[in-house]
Amino acid sequence: MDVDADYNIPWDLTQDGIASSLRITRAHSSIELKKLREHGKVEERQTHIRGGGVRRKSYMLTPAGMEEAKRLRLLAEKEGIDVMPMLDITRCDPRTVLSSVEVAERDVLGLACVLRCPVPRSDLPGTAQTVIPVDANNMTALSDTVKRSVLDAAAKEERINWHSAASDYWLDRDDTHERLYHLVCAGRIKDACRLIAYEKEKFLYNISDDLCHTLSMIDVPERYVIDVMPVKITVAIRSGDLEMSEAMINTLKQKDEKLALLYGAELEMRKGDRSNALAMIHSIGRTDRTDIDLRIAGALCDLGNRKEATDLLNSMKQNIISSGNVDGLDRVYMQMAAVAAASDDHDSSVSYLTKALGVAGDEGKKIVYGLLAISYECLGMKEKAKECSSRGK
Repeated sequence: MDVDADYNIPWDLTQDGIASSLRITRAHSSIELKKLREHGKVEERQTHIRGGGVRRKSYMLTPAGMEEAKRLRLLAEKEGIDVMPMLDITRCDPRTVLSSVEVAERDVLGLACVLRCPVPRSDLPGTAQTVIPVDANNMTALSDTVKRSVLDAAAKEERINWHSAASDYWLDRDDTHERLYHLVCAGRIKDACRLIAYEKEKFLYNISDDLCHTLSMIDVPERYVIDVMPVKITVAIRSGDLEMSEAMINTLKQKDEKLALLYGAELEMRKGDRSNALAMIHSIGRTDRTDIDLRIAGALCDLGNRKEATDLLNSMKQNIISSGNVDGLDRVYMQMAAVAAASDDHDSSVSYLTKALGVAGDEGKKIVYGLLAISYECLGMKEKAKECSSRGK
C-alpha cells in the first residue's frame, strides 16, 4: 500500500476496523495503538476511508513496526504457530470461534450468520467483545463462507433458535418474505402458514424464484391447506413448475373441488390448452365467494371472454354494495381495470382504479398506485405515471 496516499484507505486500518478484526473493544484498541505510537511502531494519519464519506484516522506500521511484525511472525512460525487464522477470519476454525465467546455473544454471531443480507450492527444486541465484523458504514460484513462455516459448526437447536430470532427481526421491519424464510428454517411451520394466509397479496405481488424455493420447503398441515395451498400453486405455476403445481392441485381437490378446478384451469392455460381451461371455468359456475369469483373473472379475461368477465364483475360489485360491507370491492374494481386495460381502454382502467383507491386499505392503495402508474404510462401521461409509481412504493 502507498502510505503517502490520502484516499482509498481500507476501513480495516481505522481504530474501529482494527478492534473488529481483533474482536476487542474500541477502547482497548485505542490503548494499544497509543502504546505502539509512543514506541514508534505505528503512525497515525488523517485519511479518506474507502466507502466512507468523511476523513478518519487510520493507522499504519512504520519501518520499525514492519520489522517488529516480521520478527513476531518468524518467531510464531518457528514455534509451529499458524498466524493466518489470526489475520483472516475465513481461516479460523469455526468451532474455536464459537467456543471462545460467551453464550450471548455466540447467539449474536449466529443471528448475524443466518441473516441473508448485511444489517446495521446497531440493530443487533451489543456484546462485551467484538464478534461481528462491520464495514465502513457499520453494516455487518460476514462473507457467505464464514456464515456457512459457523452454521455448520453450530448445533441444530442453535440454528433453529437463530432463525427464530431472525424471523422476529424481520417482523419489526415488515419484510414478509425474509420473515417467512426464517420461520420455515426455524421449523415454525404453523406460524409460516398463518403469515402466508394473512399476507398472501404481498407474496403474490412479489413472486420470485427464492419465494418459490421457500414455499417448496413447507409441508402444509391439513388445517391450512385451503389458505396456503392456493398461494403455493400460484407461485409454482408462474415459476413454471407445472408438475409440482399439478400435484398440489390434486391435494387441494380433496378439500375444495371448485377451488382445485379453478387452479386446474390456470394450469391448463399455462400449458396452452385454452379450450380445456374454459370448460373447467364454466363447470365451476358462480360461487358467491369473492376470491374465487375474482380469479374466475381474471381467467375469463385471459381467455378472451371479456364480456363474460365484465358481467360477472358488475354482478359482484352490485352484490357487495348492496350488502353494505365493501370488503373486497377494491379488488373488484382492480379486476375491472385489468379487463379494461386488456381491451386497451386505459381511460376506463384509470377510472376503475381511482374508485378502488377510495375503498382500499393502506396495502391495497400501494398496489392500486402501481397499477395506475402503468395505465398513465400507456396514456402517455408520464408525470402522472411517475407520481403514482412513487406513491406506490
